[in-house]
This record gives sequence, structure tokens and C-alpha cells, in this order.
Amino acid sequence: MRTLRFVLALVSAWLLAMGAAHADPSCWVATQPSFAFGTVTASSAVDTTATVGFTCQNDTGQVMYMNYCVYVYQGSEIAGYAPRYMTNWNGAQMAYNIYADAARSGIVGPPPGGGTYASAGGSFVLPASGGNVALNIPLYGRVPSGQSLVAGSYQSNIYNSEVVWGMKSGNAPDSCTATSAKYVGRTTFYTQVTATYSNACTVSVAATDLDFGSANSLASAVNGAAAITMACPPSTAWKVGLSNGANVAGTQRRMAGAAGAGGDYIQYELYRDAARSLRWGNTAGTDTVDGSGNPGSAIPVYGRVPAQTNVTPGSYSDTVTVTVTY
Repeated sequence: MRTLRFVLALVSAWLLAMGAAHADPSCWVATQPSFAFGTVTASSAVDTTATVGFTCQNDTGQVMYMNYCVYVYQGSEIAGYAPRYMTNWNGAQMAYNIYADAARSGIVGPPPGGGTYASAGGSFVLPASGGNVALNIPLYGRVPSGQSLVAGSYQSNIYNSEVVWGMKSGNAPDSCTATSAKYVGRTTFYTQVTATYSNACTVSVAATDLDFGSANSLASAVNGAAAITMACPPSTAWKVGLSNGANVAGTQRRMAGAAGAGGDYIQYELYRDAARSLRWGNTAGTDTVDGSGNPGSAIPVYGRVPAQTNVTPGSYSDTVTVTVTY
């Protein structure tokens, strides 16, 4: 009986020791980030965000203070960090980037330490109670404006990016990889980046209207000029037309007098050439300005007020609509 009691005591002590044991903390990427920029044009930048779903479990029995850093590789198809690139798989590439901050000022660099670039991340406190603690780490994407590309779908696949973490009790380590951390680790994730470049052309009339200025009389013709600026994808054919204006009579463009001008009109015309011999109208392929891709510079509009008589002094104006067909 004495021997039996001794054995039971040893088993009891062993079971108590097993109950007091704790596992090291662990972390993993629960959801992969994906950047979907949607439709992109040359006229403006497009922003989007993605989230790295990062989960940790703390079974140490102590409160843990953690620093975590996110590092993102360049795309696998086209090299580069400033900028990164998407491809249409047929030779064209769309610039974009991934940033650590909402202001999009710090490019996220590659593992293991970001190189000369930044990292996304922060700090977190893991309670001692165990269980999973989920973090959502934001990443910020931007496609810059001003890119003239072939219309279609673009994509980049980014493999083996990392979340690196370090933690200890009492207070946070100095960094994600500091030697002061009791526990350190790293886990990888995959990112897909997608965008569609629209074949839409963006058009804007130059900041200054076509202003014929002031004249003491219209005994002789008065010339003026303006410009139309636009951007189109390289493969897009376009035709630019001008309406006959709000005060047209037949096919004659006219400016209407403001109050005090007695309801009079001043005749004028718009032309495609500096000699003012090719009238600019709105019949596609007949009296429009035609081209393809990005014009590269502003398209000039040449105006002329022909000599005319019996015009009441005053201010005259008209509104002309620019139509781009592509």
C-alpha cells in the first residue's frame, strides 16, 4: 500500500506540471489583400485600398506587446518598385504603387526589411487570455494619372510578400525584428492587382475661350484662336466635331448681343486650318478633325469674324459644344 501511494503522488505531480505548460504565440495571414482599381483613364489618378487579414494567438499566459511590419514584393511579371507595374500580357504596362499611408507618400518595400522604402504596420497588445486576435492591416494603392495606354485589362501577381512580427511581455520590442523580442516570426501572403484601362477619350477646352477681343468696327475681318486638349488610348481612333453654336442661322454661326446690343448678332466661323479655309463642323469624317491615340499637343481652333456692317456696339458671345467620337 505504501508503494501504491507513492506512485499515485508521482502521477498527480506530473499531471499538475502538464497543466501549467504554455505554448509559444503564433501568427498567420488569414485573408490575402487584393487591389481592384476598376476602370482607369488618363485624366485622373485612381485610388483603392486592400487589407491584410493578420491573426495571432497568445497562449503564453502573459500579456504580449507586439510590433508588426508588412513588406510587399514587386510584381512577378514586370520588375520595379517606383513605380510597380501591371501588364496587359501583350507588351503594355500600367504604372501603379502600394503605399503604407493614406496620403500615399511612403512606398511599401520588399522583405526582409523594405530596402530603401517604407513598411506598413504598427503595434498591438495581445491579451493573456488566449484565443485568436484578428488585425486588419490597411495598404493603399494608387494608379497615377497621365498614362496613355492600350485599352483593356491589366494585372499583376505578387508572391511571397511578408508580415514580420516580434513580441514580448512588459513592453513592445524596439522593432519588428529587434533582438529584445522574446518571440519573432514571419508569414507570407499573395496579392493580386487588377485594373481596366478605358478606351474613353478625355476632353477639355483650353482655359481661355476663343476671344476675338475688342474692335472699333468690323470693316475688316478679326481673327482669333483657341485650343482643345484631349487624351486617348494609343489604339483609339477619334473624330472631334464642333457644333454650330446656340445662335446659328441655317449653317451660319453667330454670336448674340448681350443686353444693350439691341438683339443684334455678329457672324463668325471656326476653322480646322490656320488659313481659315476648312470650316470645322460636326459631321464625322467630313468636316471634323480626325486622328488616333494621344494627339500629343492641343488641337488648335481657328476663328474669324468676317467684315460686316450695321452692328450695334456691345458684348457678344456664343456657346459651342465639342463632340469627340471614338
